[in-house]
Amino acid sequence: KRRYSMKRYLKFLFSIMIIVMITSCGSEKSTETEYLTAAYDQYNKGSYEEAVKNFKKLIDLYSNGKHAAKSMFMIGFINANHLKNYEEAKKYYTMFLEKYPTHELKNDAEFELKTLGKDINELPILSAIKAESTQTTTVTE
Repeated sequence: KRRYSMKRYLKFLFSIMIIVMITSCGSEKSTETEYLTAAYDQYNKGSYEEAVKNFKKLIDLYSNGKHAAKSMFMIGFINANHLKNYEEAKKYYTMFLEKYPTHELKNDAEFELKTLGKDINELPILSAIKAESTQTTTVTE
């Protein structure tokens, strides 16, 4: 009789362990750095939509985290330069500038907004470079 109760006890204990393992795996939350790493990995692979998902997840879970600002900027950048979704890019660049007005990427976000959707040949900086190269310089000996 004792063996039977021990066997039953072990089955019960094993069942509890399985339940705990299943429920703990599903509720595990990645860290901010893990989301950032996953986002950049996807970006570097050219999986831009997946990168955006990871950057958004980071912002949702860590809105005041140390990588939230850069993540918001990157969502705008990917939408503008890779996905060509200019409305979404404008939304995230604008949110970035409102929430982080003194961030080191402020000037980049402003430039991106000014040039959103423009062809590279339409950019003012390129026009200035072209103008300089067409001017002839005289060399005297």
